[in-house]
Amino acid sequence: MRYAVFLLLFAVTLFAIPLPITFSGNEKISSDQLFGALGLRKPYVIEVWEDQPSIEPIAIAQSVSALNSFYRSKGFYHARVTSETSANEVIFKIQENEPIRIGDVQINSLLDIKSAILLQMDDLFDQEAFSASKSAIKKRYGEAGYCNAQFNTKAWVDIESDRAYLLFEATPGESCTFGKVSVDSTPNIDGNLTASMLRFEEGDPYSVEAIRLSYEALYAQEGISRVVINDNERNGSVVPISLSIEEAEQPIRFTAGLGYSSDQGVAGQMGLKHRNFFGDLKTLGFDFRYSQIKQEASGSFGLPLQNRGLLGVDVGYKNEIFDGYKTESTYEKLTAKYQDTPASAMMGFLFDQVQTYESSDTTTFPNNKLSLVSPIGELNYDTRDKPLEPTKGYWLNANAMGSLYTSQISDATYFKTLLSAAYITSIDEHVFGAKLKWGTLRIYDGNVPSSYRFYAGGMNSNRAYTYRDLGPKNSDGDPIGFSSLMEGTLEYRFPIYQEFRGVLFSDMTYASQNSIPDYAKEGYLGVGMGLRYVTPIGPVAIDFGMDPEDNSQYAIHFRIGELF
Repeated sequence: MRYAVFLLLFAVTLFAIPLPITFSGNEKISSDQLFGALGLRKPYVIEVWEDQPSIEPIAIAQSVSALNSFYRSKGFYHARVTSETSANEVIFKIQENEPIRIGDVQINSLLDIKSAILLQMDDLFDQEAFSASKSAIKKRYGEAGYCNAQFNTKAWVDIESDRAYLLFEATPGESCTFGKVSVDSTPNIDGNLTASMLRFEEGDPYSVEAIRLSYEALYAQEGISRVVINDNERNGSVVPISLSIEEAEQPIRFTAGLGYSSDQGVAGQMGLKHRNFFGDLKTLGFDFRYSQIKQEASGSFGLPLQNRGLLGVDVGYKNEIFDGYKTESTYEKLTAKYQDTPASAMMGFLFDQVQTYESSDTTTFPNNKLSLVSPIGELNYDTRDKPLEPTKGYWLNANAMGSLYTSQISDATYFKTLLSAAYITSIDEHVFGAKLKWGTLRIYDGNVPSSYRFYAGGMNSNRAYTYRDLGPKNSDGDPIGFSSLMEGTLEYRFPIYQEFRGVLFSDMTYASQNSIPDYAKEGYLGVGMGLRYVTPIGPVAIDFGMDPEDNSQYAIHFRIGELF
């Protein structure tokens, strides 16, 4: 009989149907957080193919215990979680009750660590925030060069008064320096090469930030799959470093994707790349891109150098449709780049052969075939916290290119430069951003392709206008572009509900057919609003922009990623 009951229970468990989950009574803790505590995730609205979170009946009791523990970790020591099961769902009923709040915070530290402590008076006693504060204090001392600092952090919880009392103490010890670097690498990757990519040298002041930046620099090498920078050994105040490198087991990577944007329409990409071509992190890649207005095929070769250098060779073919004409170009680019954090610099040569064809206005857009050999250069400084959805930091970028006319080599003497800058800051979930772009094209002799001119309008420009549609037009209604351009943007992003964000923006454009934008004339103003839906690959954005002085001038834009 005992075995029969066991088999019956086993069969019921085996064939039990998972039940959808509902939370009831939770006010201070969101349902998304509770799903996360159970190791589940509620799908994004656009993930219509994903099932809603569910649970097997046998795991309900364990989930109740997990939710009670989670509430306790968030400061709700008096919370009570129970479950109610029906044939269609399981409801977790929650009584949050009065939480534990911070009653006092005592700090004893040589360094100013107040900003590293995430808990303040009357905040909920969040154990995760308490642990994060301890880690942030340790990091603060590590960044200041104190590798042997001693820490004493404690929390006393008074259940009767619902108060928590915190203590943060730190004893710095002696300042530390980096010691000798030893490397354990694979036969296909030179250890001296990877060691030169570290953001510190022997004798430099010890810094956990330098170690973090070194991890970023090494993982940026696509042929590396695993990096370990061991700084646990101590020789007094000297910290020897042991660097361990593992190369990617499958160095050849294939990529493909489909997408859509309001600027270029339907787009697709396909690429193949060897990430450790003949060893030492050299790369060889081929990339094919298609959109409704541009098609491009390219190949690239990268040769990393010691001390953060990179030599690159790019060759490609590109066909692009402009309003009023089309261009076809083949190009070769040779570059030398110095890669650091947050700064980088590049210089090189661009060999560009551009044919303009099918022009509807040969006076404005001449049908011709031009060859240009142009020295190029770029400076970049980027402190943004995230590339796709930044909340703080700034970036500066300067691009310049030009050429001298020679009958056999280059068809023009010209100089083109583009300067860009942006600043982003935030208060809680409210993000404020400003961006400025200034460019000029000076032609001293000969001719450059019409596509070298500046165009404005679109999702990454003035959003009151569609792609490349801003400014004066020829008799056919095609925009003729500019010789100079200045664009500025102010943007405010704010939370709406869960993954949804709102945005208000203002775009201003000044442009001219001369080498300097005409600030005396009234600029092109665009104002509008937008909606963001946050996804793991960046926010999906829809913007509506209009000219406030001309209600008939408006545009709708779609993109993935932020302007800043």
